[in-house]
Amino acid sequence: MRDKKMPALALIVAAAALSLTACGSSDGSSASANTSASTAASSSTGASTSTTSGTSTGGQGSTSGSSSSGSTGFSKGSGTAAQAQSSTSASMCKTDHLALSTTASGAEGEMVVNLKNTGSSKCSMHGFPGVQLVGPDGLGDTGPDAARTDATASTVTIGPGEETRFLLHYSPDTSGSGKTYTRLAVTPPNEKIAEIVNLNDLTITVSAASSNVPDVSVDPVGYHVGSGK
Repeated sequence: MRDKKMPALALIVAAAALSLTACGSSDGSSASANTSASTAASSSTGASTSTTSGTSTGGQGSTSGSSSSGSTGFSKGSGTAAQAQSSTSASMCKTDHLALSTTASGAEGEMVVNLKNTGSSKCSMHGFPGVQLVGPDGLGDTGPDAARTDATASTVTIGPGEETRFLLHYSPDTSGSGKTYTRLAVTPPNEKIAEIVNLNDLTITVSAASSNVPDVSVDPVGYHVGSGK
């Protein structure tokens, strides 16, 4: 009888053990699965939160930077450029908007030619003017063209009512047989239209004979005298 009960008892114990093992395995797998799922969800949530937050913040920063500072920078840049342009740049001075006159320089063989801006906006000049001597008998009575000196030219900007000047040099005739001129035909730098300037009580008498040395020469515009340009 004992021999027959033992196997039956062993079977019951084994079955119980298998049941416990199965339950433990199931609980462990479930817990592990739940833990993995929770970890994955947490990772997913963290990644999503990090990505979303990063993108949102970065997007706002980029938008704010490009929209706010970029737009402001462009606006300031445009304003600054416009202000700089309005304060430093000017159109070329035209003959029609210049009033020309002459004054004595105080030195023999030298004369100051004044160019006054009669326009409503500032203008600029750079370089040498063209000058030709004109006699008392009209435009047909012309003398030599002025040569250029080796002086360095600079850009001169003059506002409405302001003046700039240049020096005219000439070699006075000492022979007594020279030709006297009472006017100048002046063409401003980079212009094609000349203006006739009366010398009034001034005259220029140069030798009638040509020579290798020019009788008349000019400096570039920008001669300073007194407080003018």
